[in-house]
Amino acid sequence: DMDLGQVHLLETFANQLAVAIERTNLAKDSHESALEAEAERMRNTLLSSVSHDFRTPLAVISGAAEQLKERLDPSRERDLAESIAGEASRLERQVRNLLDMTRLRAGALKVKKDWQSLEELVGSALTRTDSLLAAHHVHVELPQDLPLLELDEVLMEQVFVNLLENTARHTPPGSNLWIGATAQERTIRIEFANDGPSLEPTELNLIFEKFTQGHSAHGGSGLGLAICRAIVEAHGGQCFAEPRQPVGVQFVILLPITKPAPEVPVG
Repeated sequence: DMDLGQVHLLETFANQLAVAIERTNLAKDSHESALEAEAERMRNTLLSSVSHDFRTPLAVISGAAEQLKERLDPSRERDLAESIAGEASRLERQVRNLLDMTRLRAGALKVKKDWQSLEELVGSALTRTDSLLAAHHVHVELPQDLPLLELDEVLMEQVFVNLLENTARHTPPGSNLWIGATAQERTIRIEFANDGPSLEPTELNLIFEKFTQGHSAHGGSGLGLAICRAIVEAHGGQCFAEPRQPVGVQFVILLPITKPAPEVPVG
């Protein structure tokens, strides 16, 4: 049997060993976290660099294809020029999404809020996606008494454009798109609903992860929805997807009504 002194000595050794093990584990976790952070930083730097390098040649290709379309008579050559312009435009959107995501992750994309009209932002986004949605039936139902919101005009318009592009890519021609909004006490709920293919319940949240697509996806990088969620959350809001009955998907944006909008002086 051990006497009291030996028991105290053994307890001291055990405590020191436990502390040493804990420090080793903390150092390991810290090192792994540092490696992950550095890997993410390098990945973001590479994506940002590549995105910048792609934008100039893409702009040249798009411009040349548009000019070529105007000079050609309706023929196979004109169809080819339209295909070049369309694919260059699609690739430009993917590069833009990559660049936006790297800026968001790096904190370089700042939110510059000002009072904005939701109706005007939706209208601008629809204008930008007019050709993509030409084969769809778009229904806009926005109440006239919606309050102004403190938003970054450029970033929030990009959210709407990404949602519209997502609908254009993943729903068949002839399908419907409904855009609506309702004002609650402290929140505005904005909905982009379609009657295209439905998503599995497990997919409804996964589609907002980077480089993830639903089972019906074709083309794209899966970045558009991830950027939507990041921008909305930077505004203090929420962005998620719900199943629409009987078919389709409903994308929902919840934005806070921060304070009363300023009154416009008369006269």
